Amino acid sequence: MDLQRAKRQKHKRNRQNQGSTEMKEKKTHWKKLHNPDFIGAYAFQPNEEIIATIHSASVESVTGSGGKAEDCMVVRFNESYIKPLICNVTNSKAISKVAGSEYIEDWQNVAIQLFTTEVNAFGDTVQAVRVRTKAPKLTKPEMNAAHEKWEGMIKSLAEGNTSIESILKHYDMSKENQILAAEQVQTLTKTGEIVENA
Repeated sequence: MDLQRAKRQKHKRNRQNQGSTEMKEKKTHWKKLHNPDFIGAYAFQPNEEIIATIHSASVESVTGSGGKAEDCMVVRFNESYIKPLICNVTNSKAISKVAGSEYIEDWQNVAIQLFTTEVNAFGDTVQAVRVRTKAPKLTKPEMNAAHEKWEGMIKSLAEGNTSIESILKHYDMSKENQILAAEQVQTLTKTGEIVENA
């Protein structure tokens, strides 16, 4: 009788393992179908990490699945396709490290990297969104004479509305292109026209 019970339990475990394998192969998390208002582990593909740029952080009233409203810190992103993050203490500390400041006003336009990991919560092991404690490595677009914003950049430089240092915060620009830009700014200042090869 114990042998039959052991066989039934083994058969039950095998069916459960098959079910979990099938779930891993399927890439649509069930919570995604309910369109929650905030980002969660459901929004990530397996092993995916998301880079997001902080737009704001503030306290907002958040209504949980049980209908109870609670004040929570919510981080919203510049990327409109990324849902806001309800930011707990762990993630707040990580953002502080990336931003170099514990003040939420200094977090605006800071890029962070989101990932999922298993945590113990509410007596269960669940997937949770976490923030990496190091800034993500971002690649900036190349600024050169063929770029659609080149002419506007030259005009802004000539008018004193921006600087090469400011532009280099947002774009990669070779030394040759920096020299070309300086020459074109000088020509524009003298003649009022942008000349391709100053």
